[in-house]
Amino acid sequence: MTYEEVTQSIQKSGYRLTTARKSVVNVLCTNITYLGAYDIHHILEQQDIHIGITSIYRVLDLLSSLDLLAREEFGSGGERFRLYREQDSHAHQLVCSHCGKTEELSNCPVSTALAKLESQSGYQIQAHWLRIFGLCPQCQRHRT
Repeated sequence: MTYEEVTQSIQKSGYRLTTARKSVVNVLCTNITYLGAYDIHHILEQQDIHIGITSIYRVLDLLSSLDLLAREEFGSGGERFRLYREQDSHAHQLVCSHCGKTEELSNCPVSTALAKLESQSGYQIQAHWLRIFGLCPQCQRHRT
């Protein structure tokens, strides 16, 4: 989603566009990876924008309640957030279980298995996503 689409959706839902909301939305629009509230806080601090962590959580809750935000649990890494994207209904990702970095897989590695599962189960599969957890190359280097 674009910055304009998100901010318009906030306004159409009857909410004001506060500095905190605009700032958090801007960070989410310029990052495609999942970010935690403290990640967003750190990015804003680097931009010399000072918004409290509680306000950031409030904005994330609002965006989530408006169905604009994907909220995921990354084990010990805590909750992380990303704006919904059109391809989220059919996504395949490699996720670093240490830093939370995500990498999208360009092809569908399970399409053949899903066709077989569909014929065996009688289900008509409408959507799926696959998430594989491991350590990214950078985290592997830091652990050794």
